[in-house]
Amino acid sequence: MSSLMDYTKLEKLVKKHLKSSRFEHSKGVAEVCSALSERFLCDKDAGLYTGIFHDWCRYDKDDEILNICKKANMDLSEEELNKPMLLHGAAAATLMPTIVGPVPESYTKAIRHHTLGSIDMGILGACLYIADYTEPNRKHITNDDRKEIFSLSSLEEMVMNILKREEKYYKEKDMTFAKRTLELFYFLEHGGLFKD
Repeated sequence: MSSLMDYTKLEKLVKKHLKSSRFEHSKGVAEVCSALSERFLCDKDAGLYTGIFHDWCRYDKDDEILNICKKANMDLSEEELNKPMLLHGAAAATLMPTIVGPVPESYTKAIRHHTLGSIDMGILGACLYIADYTEPNRKHITNDDRKEIFSLSSLEEMVMNILKREEKYYKEKDMTFAKRTLELFYFLEHGGLFKD
């Protein structure tokens, strides 16, 4: 970790870069992701760094986000191309090493996939996905919902619990999962496990 930017310095940089509400969200995600990554990876710093940085490109314009991702030759889905805001994580993942320093691939993979989820997001990615959904500033779930999710014994169970909640919400709104999210749902439904 010595070659990475000091975490306190990074937090200050993110605070300057994001709107205050988004920064508070990112701080909440960092705290939850850190606890999860300590529990499942024995590495709380991984959760801190990915959590605080995951929304770095959240306010970039669509064309800026697309340019960053295309320059990096990323594999982009049709849904992402049609709605570039879905790629804010992918753009942030591309920029992270130039801003934070040389990070493990697990960091960039986690950030890249935090919006739609992916069978390729890895263990840290699952921690970030869960943290993004459950952090304390989120109003769409209750503390009882959070307790239920965190009481589950594996990341796979936690992510599946979230996906089932999202599936119910999407049906009410007459919406469907993106292809990557649906692929993740079926992967977990058939016993798939996150790997790094």
